[in-house]
Amino acid sequence: MSRCAQPVTLRGDAVSLRRIAQRYRGRIAVTWSLLLIESFMELLFPLAIGFAVDALMDQHVTGLMMLGALSIGVLIIGAGRRFYDTRAYAVIYRELATTLVQHEHAHSTKTTKISARVGLLYEIVNFLEDLLPMLIQGLITLIGVITVIAWLDYRIMLSCFVATVLVAGIYALSEQRIFSYNKMQNNELEQQVDVLLKRDQRHVARHFQRLMKWNIKLSDLETANYSAVWLVMASLLLVAIVFIVDNVSISYGQKITSIMYVFEYIEVVMDFPIFYQQVIRLREITTRLSKSALLTTQPD
Repeated sequence: MSRCAQPVTLRGDAVSLRRIAQRYRGRIAVTWSLLLIESFMELLFPLAIGFAVDALMDQHVTGLMMLGALSIGVLIIGAGRRFYDTRAYAVIYRELATTLVQHEHAHSTKTTKISARVGLLYEIVNFLEDLLPMLIQGLITLIGVITVIAWLDYRIMLSCFVATVLVAGIYALSEQRIFSYNKMQNNELEQQVDVLLKRDQRHVARHFQRLMKWNIKLSDLETANYSAVWLVMASLLLVAIVFIVDNVSISYGQKITSIMYVFEYIEVVMDFPIFYQQVIRLREITTRLSKSALLTTQPD
């Protein structure tokens, strides 16, 4: 058996995204490298579109050819990354889940808790595969957008900075409640198999009622965050449009580029409530799984 297929050794201490990333840093380094390339290429689209518009207005097709080449490049890198990701994270989940079950059996953990913790472990791996890349792309977009906008119109850059501070404050106010709601929901989830084995419909109904109670609370909190952030973003959009139209020192294509970058900024920030709640949920999950196991093997 090859070393990459060897089961992961565990001992009671701490499970975290950082330790998983360290254990599988070879595989994760490949997918993150492709992700960074893809993100930087996607960041160039508004600039390329603005350049293509200005070039066409001057009867040139150079900008259009560059935009086409950029589109093909993003397709190749993006498809390759997704093809690799699916297989890499399938191996990671298989090894971690197998070892977690072995460890829990050795410590006579109840089947209901093992089942729930395997599901929670899948959430961690799924976050690494799907949500974390989206979060990284979002952060790259934010930094890139603010940098380019600062070059086009510093007033819009300052407006984005103020909006970012306000949004961060909105998220910070809800952090403790998000963690608490996830803890209560996961406590209930660990009891699910026991409840089902009792075959008592009243207990089953109460269990799912309690489970959905915490799910509703989390959803309501996400909606409140979304609404507050949207008010900030709508205000930013109105201010940005005024500044862009007022700026006579940039070309028509650059005005289009500025508007597109503002929209990209708004799109990324509007997704943050989902990422933020998931990151806090994973913090609760890793705290829970830390009582079970620690990754200790050598990296790939």
